[in-house]
Amino acid sequence: MVGFIASLVFGAVLARGSVFLPTATAGQLRGYYDHSGTAVAVSSLLQLVAAAGLLRFGLGVSAAVGADRRARFAMWLAAGAFAVSSVLALALAAVAARAGDGTLLVLARLTLAVGGPIHLAGLAGLLWYVSRRALAQGRGPRWLVLFGVAVGPLLLLSLVSIPVPAVTRAEPLWRLLAAVWITGVSAVGLDRTAPGAAGAVSPRTGTDSSATG
Repeated sequence: MVGFIASLVFGAVLARGSVFLPTATAGQLRGYYDHSGTAVAVSSLLQLVAAAGLLRFGLGVSAAVGADRRARFAMWLAAGAFAVSSVLALALAAVAARAGDGTLLVLARLTLAVGGPIHLAGLAGLLWYVSRRALAQGRGPRWLVLFGVAVGPLLLLSLVSIPVPAVTRAEPLWRLLAAVWITGVSAVGLDRTAPGAAGAVSPRTGTDSSATG
């Protein structure tokens, strides 16, 4: 999370101008990536660090609640897509001056799709499967678990931006919602289990409460 925030800050400070990828022309893309190469490079490298951090977080939280392979697949999709989009952004900066218009447009749209809706779809699965598993086990804090259950499916709305690029403007909201859950889980964890809940371990017997009659 820190790496992602740092990438936004350094990218904004170092960039010479801005460009809205969904509607940018080849000329606008060439001008931005040709003149803001340093900003793109620094931002992309920090995002690669953030992708590695997300992978580590996803592995940890999935293991903590005993989530199945669907959660792990979603986590790999989220982290992998974020890393690939960073590499694509570096490629855009590298070829902007000499690439044809078609190549620039394809790379830009691909970067946008992979780093936006596909990445968010992975996060949606991670939030949903981990939170559902935590809820079934009575883990807490309850508000955070219920937040993940509710927000997970909402993140899938970002996929609409693939056929309707204008919807990309709502992407910061989806990222913010995911960030709240990730920050909350990182801060307080999902380790606490309510006594008597399904999957809870009895402090007296050491047995799973859901296995007793």
